[in-house]
Amino acid sequence: MGKGKRLKKKRRHQVKGIEKKFAELMTKNFQEELRNSEIWGQMVAEFGEEKAEQYLKEIKAQADFGEDV
Repeated sequence: MGKGKRLKKKRRHQVKGIEKKFAELMTKNFQEELRNSEIWGQMVAEFGEEKAEQYLKEIKAQADFGEDV
């Protein structure tokens, strides 16, 4: 394997780590924003506190930077 291939493989691995961390941060941020919004009160009223929390935890952000990075 040449140097170029090794570097490309290494960068691809780094991007996956960055995507994962970015998605985790976006998920946490979105969940906090939703909890502090008007929608949260509506969700609790409609589904109850426990079910609304469960739905909130199911929300996950996804990051895909593509192969150009």
